[in-house]
Amino acid sequence: MENGQIITAILGLIFVLGLALITIAILKWLQTKGADFCLCKKIKNTKHINIIEQRRLDTRNSIVLLENDGNRYLLLVGADSSIIIDQTKVKGSAK
Repeated sequence: MENGQIITAILGLIFVLGLALITIAILKWLQTKGADFCLCKKIKNTKHINIIEQRRLDTRNSIVLLENDGNRYLLLVGADSSIIIDQTKVKGSAK
């Protein structure tokens, strides 16, 4: 490479990095001024899944008791498939 190409590449890199820093500075400034924006909006999770208990039956299969919004599920989870064994309502749940 010639010296001119190296200088052009370095100047291009400095320009791109400068633009990135300026963009970050502007976004931070807008955030401090109370602008309501987000590049990656958080997805509100309204569902709640809690694993109550989990036991291994053998090397390939396990049994899992989980709760999801007032329902409890007993699952047989294997390497090839999963099966719902039982589904019950939790006492005292609002739903």
